[in-house]
Parts: sequence; structure tokens; C-alpha cells
Amino acid sequence: MSTAAYELSSLTGVLAHGWQRSKQVRDGTEAAQELEALVRSGDYFVTLATELDQISRDATDYTVKMELENAISDLIYLQDHYSITKNETGRIG
Repeated sequence: MSTAAYELSSLTGVLAHGWQRSKQVRDGTEAAQELEALVRSGDYFVTLATELDQISRDATDYTVKMELENAISDLIYLQDHYSITKNETGRIG
């Protein structure tokens, strides 16, 4: 798996972050462990925003590009104001 340094612009400045290509996650797999490590470090939202920004750069459809940019802005807001906690029951909700 390759890693790359990357900068993501935001309304408050530039966020610098390393990112990796995501894999499908299943409990107990290496990918799940990597995802949990991102969550524990507090970097999940910005990592996802970085990956969406990369996709946005390749998008040719203006509407798709704007939707991705809106999602990126939401993720940056979440990164700045929230954290993820584990649901101990294993259920959503």
C-alpha cells in the first residue's frame, strides 16, 4: 500500500495529511485495524475528505464536483468539531 503527502485547502487554512487508498473493511481484517487506527488518532474525517478531494479533482461533471466539494467541507467541519466513539453494542443507532 502506498502513502503520499497531501495538502487539502479549507476555509481556515491548509490541512496537511498523509493518506492511503482505502480498502473494503471487514471486522478483524488488516483494513479494519487500519480504519480503527485512523478513528483512534482522530484523523478519519480529514483522511476521507482528502480521498474525496482527489476524486473531485478528476471529476469532469460540474454537479458531481460541487457535491464532492460540499461533502469535503462537511468532513472538515466534523474534523474540527467532533470525534467518533465506538458503539459498544455493535448496532447502529
